[in-house]
Amino acid sequence: MIKKEIKREKMINIYAIPALEDNYIWVIKKDNSAIVVDPGEDKCVIDFLNKHQLDLSAILITHQHYDHIQGVEGLQKIYPNTPIFTHINHHFQNNQTVNIVSDNQIIIINELKFLIYHTPGHTAQHLSFLLKDNHQIHVFCGDTLFSGGCGRANSSIEELFNSIQRFNQLPENALFYPAHEYTCSNLKFALSICGYKNRQIIEQTLQKTQQDLALGKISLPTTLKKERQINVFLQTDDKETIENLNKLYPLANHSPLEVFSALRELKNNFRG
Repeated sequence: MIKKEIKREKMINIYAIPALEDNYIWVIKKDNSAIVVDPGEDKCVIDFLNKHQLDLSAILITHQHYDHIQGVEGLQKIYPNTPIFTHINHHFQNNQTVNIVSDNQIIIINELKFLIYHTPGHTAQHLSFLLKDNHQIHVFCGDTLFSGGCGRANSSIEELFNSIQRFNQLPENALFYPAHEYTCSNLKFALSICGYKNRQIIEQTLQKTQQDLALGKISLPTTLKKERQINVFLQTDDKETIENLNKLYPLANHSPLEVFSALRELKNNFRG
């Protein structure tokens, strides 16, 4: 008799814990364990884990800014053996539970497989964690990609552009889990510069996001398909956007990198 192997589905649930002013700490729950991404605070995470009776099995760090790591110490006091997965330059070298990861590395936590992307630009060492579960890709992208926007280029605008373009090669149903609720501000900026083709969907998305936030809902996660419609940083070849941009920020050329760089510079000073 031939035994047929039955593959069990890896059922996961992903939760957003609001933290600080506008951060989200993402929690990936599988069975009775949780993986926490970018804990900018500890108390809210501990309260969540206690409420849902979960063990903390790992901490994933996308980059070293304080609002992504300042909860690590407090969590490790309660969960002292919890492994941390992070870049070598994220300043956790003296921590005995640190696991250094790098680009294209695969790590397995609780039978969940994560692919590591090095996504520099916001910081030189920025990482993103890609989880594939039941044909769905979940991208924990820190401050690289936001809904309707992208992070500031603290290390290199070219690196940030390349990181966004790398994301743009993923399947359109890929789900992105940014670390901040910046959607409304990003969409207001998009409306100040976008072409006619995408204006209606951006306006509709802004209106719905404002309504959802007023009801206590959040705008995330977002899909790559949606971002291609509403995110001007993924529309650097749109002729109308380029024309509008050129009126506000004269371009040296119309290359995607030049357009991306000009958009980021304008967004840095946008007040909307």
